[in-house]
Amino acid sequence: MLNDLHGRFRRINDRYKREKLAREHPFGVIFWKSNRLGRDAIEATNIKSDLRLRGITVVDLITAATTGIMAVDSIIEAVQTTHDEMILEDISTSAKRGLAQLVGLRDTDETFLSHNPDWQPTGGYLGLMPGGVPTGFKGERVQIGVYERKKGRQSGEPRIVQRIVPDPETWERCRQAWEMRTQGSTIGEIHRTTRLFRTINSYDTFFANRIYTGDLVYGGKLYENFVPALIPKAWYEDVQKHRAQRATKMQGRALSSVDEPGSVGSAYLLSGLVVCGVKEDEEHPMHIESIPGKKGKRGNYVYFICTTRKNTRKGACQARRISMRALERTVLDLLVEHILTADNLRPLVREIRDALMSQSGEANTRVAAIEAQLHEVRKAIDNVIDSLEKMGYAPELQRRYDVRRQEEETLLHELASLKAVRGKPGQTAKLNDEVVDEWIGHIRSALQGEDKQVARRALHQFVAKIVIKQKTGMLYYTFPLPDELYMPSFRNLDLRGFEPLTSTVRL
Repeated sequence: MLNDLHGRFRRINDRYKREKLAREHPFGVIFWKSNRLGRDAIEATNIKSDLRLRGITVVDLITAATTGIMAVDSIIEAVQTTHDEMILEDISTSAKRGLAQLVGLRDTDETFLSHNPDWQPTGGYLGLMPGGVPTGFKGERVQIGVYERKKGRQSGEPRIVQRIVPDPETWERCRQAWEMRTQGSTIGEIHRTTRLFRTINSYDTFFANRIYTGDLVYGGKLYENFVPALIPKAWYEDVQKHRAQRATKMQGRALSSVDEPGSVGSAYLLSGLVVCGVKEDEEHPMHIESIPGKKGKRGNYVYFICTTRKNTRKGACQARRISMRALERTVLDLLVEHILTADNLRPLVREIRDALMSQSGEANTRVAAIEAQLHEVRKAIDNVIDSLEKMGYAPELQRRYDVRRQEEETLLHELASLKAVRGKPGQTAKLNDEVVDEWIGHIRSALQGEDKQVARRALHQFVAKIVIKQKTGMLYYTFPLPDELYMPSFRNLDLRGFEPLTSTVRL
């Protein structure tokens, strides 16, 4: 409507011309109530002002301010607009609270079970999700109660809602799409294979939806195990990391060299990790190139070269080329022989074991406190229910009941989270020297194995960067700790044997 009026009526900044137009060619917009024009006071006021600037009369059928005194009419209209906004806010809050209660409804609810006697309760969520049904799921109608004293509803009318369940027709195709995306397939390739949507634009929302891990985020709250999980959570996290990197690049901001697509898909282990440090207090990325090998030798000579040196034709950097194979072998030998050792990892294991024991003890204390609070809240709920049975329905009792149920749901969610992080008996005892030795063996096998992608992932857990100087290098390494605990260490590399076109190296 506004677009149509903007095209038909131009803005008139002269007050007298607007009044003349309204007298000679009257035109008005009639609405039932002012809150039909906008969802907040600022929006509604702006719309009214814009219409009046075009000589259009605004007619409010319910709350028209027509005292004949312009100042009084303006005050009444402003007060009414603010009041409308408050009413809409109350309605929105009530609706959100009601939807949140639906989302948090479990299959052990007594009212639900009374209308579904054949249901086998598991204690899980019913899967009542407001809004559209995500691809891969389908809607299933279920009765959760009856309407009582609802405006526009007959008393006793069934209350039917929709729960989402896996859709057999699209479930496996959705899983295939996620699996392809974690393996690096493009959106176009996924679309040609799965045909989940009509256009590829819809896949962006699809790959951002957390519901496929089985969890739902609604109203700022996380509902774990809300529906059956389609994919592992690690797949979801990998895809979100890739989306964040792509968004960073699309916005023109620099990406870490390790996260560049060329580095991620590279067959070379050290791609994205090597930098040139020949110039003091400066580091330049080094990329991989190759040239034909000498006569009588098979394969090409592959080497790292400083990007600044190449782009400036040795003008800004005098760094030498470094044999890729020699540097790769030196780094692997250094990791295996001097870094990935039981002596280096035992202190880390002890710290992890101590942290787990401390976390478990704190969680046990908190669980006991939450269970006590939950007991008190449930007693309060029972008291409110008794009052409802004795006194009948009352708005204040209903409000108290809703508040207590919300408190119960919050405590149950917190209790489940604490039990998930609480250590099991004997769990920390398994972190012994045998486990360390076995883990080191697996990592060494991955680093020295034939699968280059597996070796790259293992290598990037330990190596932060490799800084190359003229005749020496420095390997910055870290143990696989979370980012907030990241503390790089380093060892010197002797690069005096790294002559061009040779593969000899001396540590």
